[in-house]
Amino acid sequence: MNGFSEPYSKPPIAFPASHEQLNTLLSRYHQLLKSSHEAKEKQKLLGQTQNFRMLGDVKLAVRDPNEVDRLAIERILHQVSEHHKKFRREEDLLFEELKQDIKKQQGDQKPDLDVLRQQIVGLQLLSTDLDLPADLQAAYQQSLDTSPQAETEPIDSQALIDALSDPACFSGDFVRRARALGAIGNDYSHKSSLSDSSKLHFEKVVANKLANRIRELESLPANLGTFHGGSSELDDSLKISALVELKALRVLSKQKQLRRAIVLTDVSSAQTEHAELKDVPLTLSAQRALRVRPKIVQPQPHLLASKLKTRQLLEAKKREHLLHVEKVRGILDAVEEINARKERHWTHRNHIARNVHTYHSNTEKDESKKLEKTARQRLQALKSNDEEAYMKLLDQTKDHRITHLLKQTNSFLDSLAHAVKAQQSNDPEPQEQNPDEVREKIDYYQVAHSIKEEIKEQPKMLVGGQLKEYQLKGLQWMVSLYNNKLNGILADEMGLGKTIQSISLISYLIEKKGEDKFLVIVPLSTITNWTLEFEKWAPGIKVIVYKGSQLQRKNLQWEVRSGNFQVLLTTYEFIIRERPLLSKVNYSHMIIDEGHRMKNTESKLSVTLKTYYKTKNRLILTGTPLQNNLPELWALLNFVLPRIFNSVKSFDEWFNTPFANTGTSEKIELTEEESLLVIRRLHKVLRPFLLRRLKKDVEKDLPDKVEKVLKCNLSGLQYILYQQMLKHNALFVGAEVGSAKSGIKGLNNKIMQLRKICNHPFVFEEVEDVLNPSRMTNNSIWRSSGKFELLDRVLPKFKASGHRVLLFFQMTSVMDIMEDFLRLRNMKYLRLDGATKAEDRQEMLKLFNAPDSEYFCFLLSTRAGGLGLNLQSADTVIIFDTDWNPHQDLQAQDRAHRIGQKNEVRILRLITNESVEEVILERAHQKLDIDGKVIQAGKFDNKSTAEEQEEFLKRLLEAESDGENKEDNSALDDEELNEILARSEDEKDLFLQIDNERILRDKVESRKPDGYKTRLMNTKELPSIFTEDISHHFEKNPKDLTRTRERKRVKYDDGLTEEQWLMAMDDDEDSVEAAIARKEARAERKRRKREAGDDTLDEDMEDIEEEEPNRAKPSNVNDEDLVPQCTGVLDEITALVAEDGHSVHEVFEKLPPRKLYPDYYKIIKKPISLQQIRKGLQNDDFDSFDAFLDALRLMCSNAKTYNEEGSWVWNDADAVEGIISNHK
Repeated sequence: MNGFSEPYSKPPIAFPASHEQLNTLLSRYHQLLKSSHEAKEKQKLLGQTQNFRMLGDVKLAVRDPNEVDRLAIERILHQVSEHHKKFRREEDLLFEELKQDIKKQQGDQKPDLDVLRQQIVGLQLLSTDLDLPADLQAAYQQSLDTSPQAETEPIDSQALIDALSDPACFSGDFVRRARALGAIGNDYSHKSSLSDSSKLHFEKVVANKLANRIRELESLPANLGTFHGGSSELDDSLKISALVELKALRVLSKQKQLRRAIVLTDVSSAQTEHAELKDVPLTLSAQRALRVRPKIVQPQPHLLASKLKTRQLLEAKKREHLLHVEKVRGILDAVEEINARKERHWTHRNHIARNVHTYHSNTEKDESKKLEKTARQRLQALKSNDEEAYMKLLDQTKDHRITHLLKQTNSFLDSLAHAVKAQQSNDPEPQEQNPDEVREKIDYYQVAHSIKEEIKEQPKMLVGGQLKEYQLKGLQWMVSLYNNKLNGILADEMGLGKTIQSISLISYLIEKKGEDKFLVIVPLSTITNWTLEFEKWAPGIKVIVYKGSQLQRKNLQWEVRSGNFQVLLTTYEFIIRERPLLSKVNYSHMIIDEGHRMKNTESKLSVTLKTYYKTKNRLILTGTPLQNNLPELWALLNFVLPRIFNSVKSFDEWFNTPFANTGTSEKIELTEEESLLVIRRLHKVLRPFLLRRLKKDVEKDLPDKVEKVLKCNLSGLQYILYQQMLKHNALFVGAEVGSAKSGIKGLNNKIMQLRKICNHPFVFEEVEDVLNPSRMTNNSIWRSSGKFELLDRVLPKFKASGHRVLLFFQMTSVMDIMEDFLRLRNMKYLRLDGATKAEDRQEMLKLFNAPDSEYFCFLLSTRAGGLGLNLQSADTVIIFDTDWNPHQDLQAQDRAHRIGQKNEVRILRLITNESVEEVILERAHQKLDIDGKVIQAGKFDNKSTAEEQEEFLKRLLEAESDGENKEDNSALDDEELNEILARSEDEKDLFLQIDNERILRDKVESRKPDGYKTRLMNTKELPSIFTEDISHHFEKNPKDLTRTRERKRVKYDDGLTEEQWLMAMDDDEDSVEAAIARKEARAERKRRKREAGDDTLDEDMEDIEEEEPNRAKPSNVNDEDLVPQCTGVLDEITALVAEDGHSVHEVFEKLPPRKLYPDYYKIIKKPISLQQIRKGLQNDDFDSFDAFLDALRLMCSNAKTYNEEGSWVWNDADAVEGIISNHK
């Protein structure tokens, strides 16, 4: 059997008995031939790929599965062919015999071929159910007239009358009646071989075939035609033929009715038209019956009278109703007339009263307009800094509030003016009360800058280039501060060259004033840039860069001790760590870069610099606009001018709450004029000590900076993960395993997780393992993220047009994915983040800024790469994800938009549609709007209402439903994107060409079996584990729902002391309710411990802040050095600075706001911060040093529990744990 089973025995194929069966057999034969051909093709393909399978030495061939049926049909068709040939032979013999018979009958007579041809045409017309034409009928009639006719027999009139009078002739069949009437002859024979039932069946078959044919014609296409290769036009004959046939079939029933009516009419009128019968009385009576119209039958004629009576009654009632209505309408018209007279009377009275009221209102408006005009004049004078005109207008109006405000600010300005003089003379003078007239003539700026020195050229030591005009003015301002024994803040906008101006000041003081020993303190992230600028601009200055490992610093210590330097360049961390060495030098000038880090006067850095380091002058550099927090602003001013700004309380009172002491308890808001007056006075205070210029004001030739927001859509994968995180605060990537899910559980900080999903879903490794188990870089890396898909369209255009790109990220994990993507697209790049060493940073800057650099893209983290880097060789900045702090993004933008930039800088900010990123961007814009005002009275407490704090998380949930109604929120298409990206028409044409090439590649890819159909991944492509409903995994246990309701305990006292209540009210991150809850929880724990006989102290650090101050607490502290030892650890933590330059302790200082991070307090059972630990240390809550370290470990553990591994908060917690481990 050779491995094959016996073929299945099928019934033999029958010989076709009709034409339909033969067609069916032919169709089946064609199908078998097609199937056999496909089997042979598969066999051939299999032979090419596998070289045929070999069984021993014999090739295994596949047998035709339809061979048996095909051969059987071929045999039947052969029989049909033979049968047809036999039939044709018999038919030919029959025709020959007929011809012979006709010839014998006709003899020598030839047949009339014309008559035969006409008869054939008539038969063809009648076979298609068509009428014969008139000429054809005439021809037939002529042939009949010329042919010999048999003599007609005379009609027997009496027999015809008897036949007509016979009733049976009317009820008999049609043939007999027609014969009786003479319509047909006696030789007519109507015989049918079919029975009545067979006739009925035959009629039904014909009717069904007609209906099927009509449906078939109706279903034909409208453009039916025949295509000819040689002609460009279609032949409509087939369509017209089908249409004619359809219309003919549709009127078939009408034709039958017409023919029946004609036959009946002819038969009925035959007796009246016959010459011998039309005058017979019987025929005339029958003719009359045919002409009589049928009588119309009226149903129930006896009811007509009653209906007529009823109609008359209804008409009478209707007339009566109309009369009644007319009478009522007349009464109503009379009433309306009376009311109208009354209304006219009252209208007249009201008109008089209104005129009186209008007169008094107009008089009042005129007076208020005068007051408003005076107020506008005062405001205009205030805006134009015309203080003399403002004071005259104020004397006219006698505004007591503004007068009080002026007295407050003038008093403060007087005290500051005396403090400035004291600072300049180093000898405090007694404060004198000057009259108001004298005070108004004092120029506060001239008092501070009384000694003037004009600088027309830059120092000769400055050889790296030529200072610009505004930079020379900045140098002159700093030299004026030096000459007047004052310090200041240089707050030029980022990119204006504060570093170069500081180097020029150092060069000028060394060259002109003979000064020496400058201390420059900078963040670690900018020390490389400072080193490069010193080498470029002032190579003759001896600079010691004090950083590096312990061995490297040890090699520099001898030079520091010997004073063999002019500038000591170091970082914040080494200022604190190497204080014993670095503080021994008496410095001429101290310059602090990124000085806004000094906003906390109690920080270790501020205390160390003010306490241990001795310097004649101080200068703070900051590019960040002044924050809307007066105590922080005062902290900077206090550092540079401690003898002038010595009281933060008075500073805040004068400019933040000027009406606090007016005798009322409610908060008094400032008007626009009052706010502007406070702002002008604050500017007057800051003007001598703070210099801030904007790029748009001083650098007219600097190219424009254009920022555009590019909206991206979520991919199908991102959308599903986003919805899971938004609704369930978890991601599910697998089925249940036992009682636990194999998905991602318990992800903290929902907002952070949503931002990760918007950036790229592969940030979660579990998701990538499901979607791309091989971890090989393929198209899924950009198809799974809307931002990456957009960059896949944008970056090739920038590369082709010669632009270079800076890409800023918030998350290093996203930078890792971006590296894989750039390698996939074969784009050269560099990467700089917080883990990059300082030496490597310097080398990277040189590589990227080289004239013929091969690197197209620079990946930077916003925090680590946004400060102090000069990357002006790039002209495009892409903000991949927006920072909560808008100033971080502005600093990142200014890495390219700075002095020296020749091209227009294009800023592209990627935002995901209908996501948390839109809310973050909106918040950032709000912060920038507030920063533009510099100061706003009543807003410096940074307290917002509960509604404002909860609004953020609510909007995330509302965005889902609101997004469905947005039609104009779609991502940009290629044409709109090119309009944004292109800087010229040539670039637009180039970008269009790149788009066409990409579209062609996408089409080729879509034709592949495993190719993608859409650029963004859709939900249909995802595995089922992503699309299943996971809500049932988070349903509550029914047992929990059936628990007995706990009795609610009512307390009529919150249990807080007055001091505890005030502390809870003043703390931004606390509330009275939370303090009460902690108090009750502590009391409950103590009660349980008393019942258990445990007298030990409760070490829960959550209660340290809320201990009652008046209760004596047992203390087991035996070590007198505990407090200094703990304080030393806290100082080390405060001095700790991360590699990107930010202070590690800042994130641990206070607990996160309860309103913005409600999930933090659900996850973290024992929240604790450095602020609480310090209070606990002051209140002697720690009985040992180990308990203190345990509190710090708890703080670090909380940070690691809530934040993701690898985040900057996690790394800061690791750094703090490193200090803790050193003190075990």
